[in-house]
Amino acid sequence: MNVPVRSMVPEQPFHVEAIAPGVTLRRLYPGGMAGPNGETRNPIPGGQTWSDIVMLGDGRDDFIMALPDIRMPPNQLWPMHWHDCWTVVVVIEGSCLVGDWDMAPGDVFVAAPSIEYGPLLIGPRGCRLLEIFGDLALSPGGYAPEYRDHPTLRGGQHVFKAREGVNLRNEGHSSLSLIGAEGMWKTRLAPGWSWDLGAPGDPGRGVMRDTRLAAGERIAGKARGDWYAALVLDGSVEVGGRQLRRDDVLLAERAAAVPDMIAGSEGVHLLEHFRTARALEEAGER
Repeated sequence: MNVPVRSMVPEQPFHVEAIAPGVTLRRLYPGGMAGPNGETRNPIPGGQTWSDIVMLGDGRDDFIMALPDIRMPPNQLWPMHWHDCWTVVVVIEGSCLVGDWDMAPGDVFVAAPSIEYGPLLIGPRGCRLLEIFGDLALSPGGYAPEYRDHPTLRGGQHVFKAREGVNLRNEGHSSLSLIGAEGMWKTRLAPGWSWDLGAPGDPGRGVMRDTRLAAGERIAGKARGDWYAALVLDGSVEVGGRQLRRDDVLLAERAAAVPDMIAGSEGVHLLEHFRTARALEEAGER
């Protein structure tokens, strides 16, 4: 008996183009919530997801920060679970109910390492979201044993293990309210918004930042002390003679010199990612 595929991850990126030594333009796949070829509309029990991933780091690094771009079908239900690293969910299109919070585009959910949350119930039109992991190796996390036969999880390589510590609050429950819950935060993208994935002041913490530039405004070229990525959410930006638009990612390796970033005629909205705060501090930013 063949087990249906629950998720699809492309073997190759959609488009990668060198901008400068150690700096690339990485274009995410088209198709929005439906996936590049309508994958999330496939009639599979439990629903089929589709995802792409951008990684900040390589085999020389002690950990990799990951930016999965996930497309999910209407009304799909993912039971409560946890990841053993900092996790940030950013809704890009559609909607997603996390616990008792119906997230819309621009909403951001943050979970500390090993904090169980959920369930995730995808909205009636589907959802596209970023599920950002501070440390990819720790992202598998786990599901409680009672979800072992959940339809959405069949066929996947999921980890099932008993709850511990604060997660024992969820024994006998299938949902957790976000109101006042330890280790979870509700927030939203806004100009200047930023989040530390770790203790403030720790140079090894990851950082995310919402950056808006007016037409013609620039971020001066600089070499960064660690991996850096900027996802274009809206507008456009010129970098090294290339125009980056919505769903384009600027990806820079550690110590690579990033050219000037100049906002286009309608300005630009960037979601910036720094593998560690060194990518900020050694570039003279805070």
